[in-house]
Amino acid sequence: MRRSLAVVVGAAVLACAGCSSEPEKGDAPVAGGTPTKTSAPPTSAAPTPKPTPSVVALSVPMYQRALTNVEKVLKPSVARVMNAKTVPAFDAARSQLAAAAVLERSALAKITPPRGLVTAHPAVLDAFDAYAGDVSTELSKAGETKTSCGLPKAPDLRLYEAKDGVRTAFAGLAQSVQKSIGKGVKFGALSIPAKPVAPAVLGGRGQNGDVFQRSGSRGSGSLEITNAGDDVVIVIAGSNPRQPQASIYVRANKTTRLNGIRSQDYWVYFKSGTDWDAKNHRFTENCSYQKFDDVFDGSYNWTISLAKTPLGNASSSETESF
Repeated sequence: MRRSLAVVVGAAVLACAGCSSEPEKGDAPVAGGTPTKTSAPPTSAAPTPKPTPSVVALSVPMYQRALTNVEKVLKPSVARVMNAKTVPAFDAARSQLAAAAVLERSALAKITPPRGLVTAHPAVLDAFDAYAGDVSTELSKAGETKTSCGLPKAPDLRLYEAKDGVRTAFAGLAQSVQKSIGKGVKFGALSIPAKPVAPAVLGGRGQNGDVFQRSGSRGSGSLEITNAGDDVVIVIAGSNPRQPQASIYVRANKTTRLNGIRSQDYWVYFKSGTDWDAKNHRFTENCSYQKFDDVFDGSYNWTISLAKTPLGNASSSETESF
């Protein structure tokens, strides 16, 4: 038992001694040894790319539904613009409508139209671009605070003009889209708003023969006026038309008479224009101001004709506004 134990221990010592003489990693292999080959890790094959899905064109009914959906989306925004009660409210609603139009245009740009509408679809997108631009700048009319006569423009008139501009812009969009896509697809019937109600001053006219202003005493003189031109207001005054003796409205192609003129010299002034403001007794657009060059004697009855003719015997000149 003791002898065998000694042999085993010696073998263990020899084995340890052999371990201590092994080459370090990276040393050359021991002579006579057989080199071992290390296999490279297996190379994984590249994944097969997925096929790109082909673009599928919409059918005509699907394209119609896309345009109808655009109308449904824009309709509430259009309604908010047309229902605005003030210019600031209109401006806020108009900005929302312009943003909605841009978004819907972007959505339309992502679809593939039917084969028969491939050339028409870009024109549809162009129409939406133009519409968004029209809406975003339509406040320009509402922003005009003066009339062409230099008078303050009423807020209700400014609001009307702005709303009418937005409505006209949408009608133009519908017409352009419909012209591009033809009769097979419809656009615009759901969203074109009703025409806004115009304020009374727009296109307003006075009554023929209406003497809306008098001052001072009356006399026995008269002035008969035949008007062959635009609507006018005849003013008789001493030297200042802003302080008249009388003012009378004469419609185009009408005749009327102003009675009760005092027996003293006076001048005849006349102003023409459009959009009569009955409350303030003035034309608000396209104003013109003139006076006859000769003085009138109030002791006589006179007849004048407002018509440019080479046979006339009374000249007139432009004057300052009154």
